[in-house]
Amino acid sequence: MKKVFLLLSLSLLLAGCHESLEKRAAREAREFTEKMCPTPVVNNTRTDSIGFDEESRTLTYYHTFVGPADNKEAIDANREQLVDVLRKAVREDVANKLYKEAKFNFRYVYHSQKEPQRVLLDITYTEKDYKQQ
Repeated sequence: MKKVFLLLSLSLLLAGCHESLEKRAAREAREFTEKMCPTPVVNNTRTDSIGFDEESRTLTYYHTFVGPADNKEAIDANREQLVDVLRKAVREDVANKLYKEAKFNFRYVYHSQKEPQRVLLDITYTEKDYKQQ
């Protein structure tokens, strides 16, 4: 009987250590930001940080457009194409497969390097946006 109680107690203890998917997303976003951000500039863009909002279940990627990409008029003129390219990237992103299966939202916020407070693009994708047809 003692062995059964010990095994049951041990299994409950281990189950109590299990991290929720939301907590995991928050932790991973924080760890990535602390270790990797800001990232090097690639294709005139850098990642500044990643955040996670548990209430809305949204992973938010904060980026900065630099150089020629830091152009509000060009972004506005090509907004539809940018939205489609980002949607495709979310659909094809295997690193976030678990979060997509859990129906998380993915938000992309792009700031200007010249005017850091200026948001040039802010897009959120929900399951209906990234789910394969």
